[in-house]
Amino acid sequence: YSMTTYGVTDIQNKPSLIKSMDIAQIIDRRKHTTLGYFISSKYEEQIRPLIEKIDREEKLLKLNKLKEHQDLEFAELGVDDGI
Repeated sequence: YSMTTYGVTDIQNKPSLIKSMDIAQIIDRRKHTTLGYFISSKYEEQIRPLIEKIDREEKLLKLNKLKEHQDLEFAELGVDDGI
């Protein structure tokens, strides 16, 4: 299976393209960058659990980083207090 690629300008000029898409890569041809991916809502049941899992993992990573940062701050406070 090869993924279809659409430029932003293509979609802006012909919005009806979205109706014909199943899965597509959206790119900015001028900047040569991928902006994201379009996945038809008909795949929502299969994809939703994966998206929720990724969201949970990202939140855990952020919480762990925040905790590490707070631990460092408390360690620095301890040093400042002469502990």
